[in-house]
Amino acid sequence: MPTRPPNPNPSLNASKCSRLFQEWVSPFVSKCRKQGTLDVNDLYEPLPDCESATLTNKLEANWFAETKRNPDKPSLIRATLCTMRWKPLLFGLILIPAELLNIIRPLLLTFLMRFFTPCSTMPAWHAWLLAMSIIFVTLCSSAIINYQIYLIDILAMQMRVAYSDQRVKIMSEIIKSMRIVKMYCWEMAFDKKIRHVRRREIIQYMWSLIFDCIQMLFSHTYMNVTFLMMYGTMWWFNIRFDISFFAVASCLLGHMRLTVVEFFNNAVRDLVHYLAAQKRIQTFLLLDESERDNRLLSQSHSELACIEKNDLTIVKSVPTQSPKVVCNVKQAQWDKDGSFCLKNIVFDAHPGDLICIIGPSSLLQTLTGEITIFDGKIRMHGSFCYVPQESWIFSSTIKTNILFGKAYDRNLFRDVVKATALDTDFVQLPNEENTLVGDQGVMLSGGQKARVNMARALYRNADIYLLDDPLSAVDVKVAKHLFQ
Repeated sequence: MPTRPPNPNPSLNASKCSRLFQEWVSPFVSKCRKQGTLDVNDLYEPLPDCESATLTNKLEANWFAETKRNPDKPSLIRATLCTMRWKPLLFGLILIPAELLNIIRPLLLTFLMRFFTPCSTMPAWHAWLLAMSIIFVTLCSSAIINYQIYLIDILAMQMRVAYSDQRVKIMSEIIKSMRIVKMYCWEMAFDKKIRHVRRREIIQYMWSLIFDCIQMLFSHTYMNVTFLMMYGTMWWFNIRFDISFFAVASCLLGHMRLTVVEFFNNAVRDLVHYLAAQKRIQTFLLLDESERDNRLLSQSHSELACIEKNDLTIVKSVPTQSPKVVCNVKQAQWDKDGSFCLKNIVFDAHPGDLICIIGPSSLLQTLTGEITIFDGKIRMHGSFCYVPQESWIFSSTIKTNILFGKAYDRNLFRDVVKATALDTDFVQLPNEENTLVGDQGVMLSGGQKARVNMARALYRNADIYLLDDPLSAVDVKVAKHLFQ
């Protein structure tokens, strides 16, 4: 996907007044109104302190510092607060002047009501001054609250982005695994699990909506019930009704309805969601690091990747005659306490070598990193391609199965097809390489699936090929052709 040209964010050079009233967004809104539609190039670049890489690096550094400070019981909340620093407290303090202005407003209204009482001696200019003060206080309070909401939204977005970078990586792994799901026809099994989880989510959403409806009902009836109770009490105890008292009570109760009923309920709900989310994320972060992907394969002819007791090192300036694979495995097994174990396997593989191994599956899985090395080392120089014993064929054309996401090279594709003896099969198929093979390659024989699997590996043009009994499903003639 081509990268869009940089479009600097105008808020970086905006004045304080422009930021307060969000005036710097006006050109963007005007452009949207004139064009009717927006392109990705019209979007501004994110602010430097809102970029995913910056926030994730800060959160990761603070989390590692927290685990060192409190190895027994680290807290993701403390790491998050260290990442956001003083912002949550400062943004909360911004509300103090806004709330004070909301309290001053009904008091000013009380003084203004005295001007309309009979026999009032208040000058008219005092009344006008009070009226203008009420308008000014209302505007200031609204501006402060709106700006505080904007800052809180930015802070919430930064927290989401700081967490979401890891989440995107996890989701990418899940999406990549969908190929395996399709290859093994596991759709129905995963569909049942997804439906079960979705059913529980719908039940949770239903209860959440019920509580939201109760909150809305209470929010709309709060004023009526409160006024009924207040004036009922005043009538019962023969307390004189006063218009100024009514005005003050109306303003204060309306403000209390907004803060106590709505904002407080939303805060409690969001706090519960955050605590649940951070607990899941913290549990995930406290898991033991996976050791199966602790391998580094060099793509350069001057570097050599090394796996040695889970420590990664790169040896520079390796001579060209050095072996491509150096294996010195003293202990490798699926789990540290497992019964199965590979021990004392030592060999070197040089460029051009063909090494045959009896029972190769476990050793090949060790070379690819599927089985963990607990003692020893493996060095691999260059790219590698692994061909499993069981063919992976997914529902698509033969050509798509061979390309497997790589760009189409006509000459390379022709050579690969000829090397795997698929050209004779293409003559018999109705659409040659564009023939659909169905789920798990049901339209192909076992030998054809094995050769498509082999062709996919050859098309990758790797430096090292790890083949797990690729000739078991083909006949003698084809096996001889493939071997030669």
